[in-house]
Amino acid sequence: MGAPGARRAVINADDFGLTRGVTEGILRAHRDGIVTSTTVMANMPYAAEAVRRLGEAPGLGVGVHLNAAQGEPVSAEGAALINADGEMDWFTPKLVKRCLLHPRLIGVIEAEFDAQIRLVIGWGVRPTHLDSHRHLHAFTPIFRRVARLAEKYDIPFVRLPYERLRGRGWPEAAARGKRTRWLLNRFSALNRRFKSRLHPTSGTWGIAHTGEIDAAWLIRAAAALPEGVTEIMTHPGLADDLTEKLTRLTMSRKHELDALTDPEVRRAFEDHHVEFIHYGQLR
Repeated sequence: MGAPGARRAVINADDFGLTRGVTEGILRAHRDGIVTSTTVMANMPYAAEAVRRLGEAPGLGVGVHLNAAQGEPVSAEGAALINADGEMDWFTPKLVKRCLLHPRLIGVIEAEFDAQIRLVIGWGVRPTHLDSHRHLHAFTPIFRRVARLAEKYDIPFVRLPYERLRGRGWPEAAARGKRTRWLLNRFSALNRRFKSRLHPTSGTWGIAHTGEIDAAWLIRAAAALPEGVTEIMTHPGLADDLTEKLTRLTMSRKHELDALTDPEVRRAFEDHHVEFIHYGQLR
């Protein structure tokens, strides 16, 4: 895991394959910036095209962004998750509540996640890790199924969506972000006791400030990162083909792309002796 006292950062860009613009933005954030890792949304229409473009980024670590919240399912079992338009359209609290009322849905979600992993592997990708759209895998009964899938497909790591920012002077996060962090921290406290080897990081930064990350935030993160490995979760992209129906993160993706490719940001990480890695380099 690196020399004692070393600080290492996985800079992950979520939503690879969501749209062409998001895909392009992520590739630019890797090529011209500090992004080291991404996770592909296997069930989205541009996912296969995104994977074909990975030849442009041989140094980019690639995991799977497990998705039962949006888009069309890729498994037969996933039909139980769709609405009248034939799509999955869930925010995590509502889907978790539905799983509590109808526990069989946990098996449905596992089958859909299994199919998405197989699809990505079938495209020739060896996934470095797993995470999920809208943090669904943090819900402990689903996390246990995701851990089982990680072992089934020899995927060594799963994101730990636990966030405790160090130091003072962080900008105030939106109420929604603070609520999300509070819930994820409590689920993560349970999950990290189970299959702890799946969690190589001390946590994931960027949860409470999702959609609000700028250059100043990243420069502060560079100075505040603890020893060991920390994931920083980002959402860069181009906004040309995004709609508010598809994602609440529209123009913020371009702002994050600008921040991630800012030379001052890279310099801050270098000045604080933070090593950029991806999950595949921890195996």
